[in-house]
Amino acid sequence: MQNPATPAPAVAPSKGKSAVQNPSGHHAATTAPSGTPSKGNSAAAQAAAAGQGSSSHHHSAGGGAGADASAPTLKRKRGVFQKDLQHMMYGFGDAPNPLPETVALVEDIVVECVTDLVHKAQNVASKRGKLLTEDFLYLIRKDLRKLHRATELLSMNEELKQARKAFDVDEETLATNAV
Repeated sequence: MQNPATPAPAVAPSKGKSAVQNPSGHHAATTAPSGTPSKGNSAAAQAAAAGQGSSSHHHSAGGGAGADASAPTLKRKRGVFQKDLQHMMYGFGDAPNPLPETVALVEDIVVECVTDLVHKAQNVASKRGKLLTEDFLYLIRKDLRKLHRATELLSMNEELKQARKAFDVDEETLATNAV
């Protein structure tokens, strides 16, 4: 049994990455002596912040502290997706007005996942020199639900482009015939 005054040992970093720490400098995955998560965070939030989610695709949700040393530290504008995420969270069963901290955490996780996906797609495309939609489809090929949804959205986008193009052509012919 551990001494309650000493933090739990850090989880060994995988794939050469450093252990994740929260902004206060403590490891995010430590728990209080009673077995409840420290700092009042839920176990799922701490696991997501520590990159210990159920999937290997999750990484730390924290900003600069504990991030990969080779990654440039870019400041991002927070709250850009706040309204959209609130609506999505409500649609998936959360309260109509979720806590701002919860929305901020979800936003951090979403932005990190999307950023990670884009970086992976850039690595795939670096051999060719040009980032294409197929690079993203290649990365999500094993997640059939995401793959089918992405292809569905791409086909809908193509249909909308065709409809706009046909509508613009019709307007141009009407304008030239009216003169």
